[in-house]
Amino acid sequence: MNTITEGSAVTCGMCGKETKVQFVTDRQGTAAYDLLCYHRNAVCPTCGKLVKDASEDIREVVPACRVCNPEMFVDDEDFE
Repeated sequence: MNTITEGSAVTCGMCGKETKVQFVTDRQGTAAYDLLCYHRNAVCPTCGKLVKDASEDIREVVPACRVCNPEMFVDDEDFE
């Protein structure tokens, strides 16, 4: 993946919309990308795609990739 900077055109890993990067922040050594569609994304360390940031703490970044980490998307209800 090319270097992502403020103003870069990207596809949001959360909603799938074509959008732009509003700003980039460093969160504990990992870049987080806040997009104009109001979603925060991160780069998956395994496949390099822009994906949803699933962190519950604004100071952290947890890339959630459906391809590389499908277990992050399993609902507890699936096991009932």
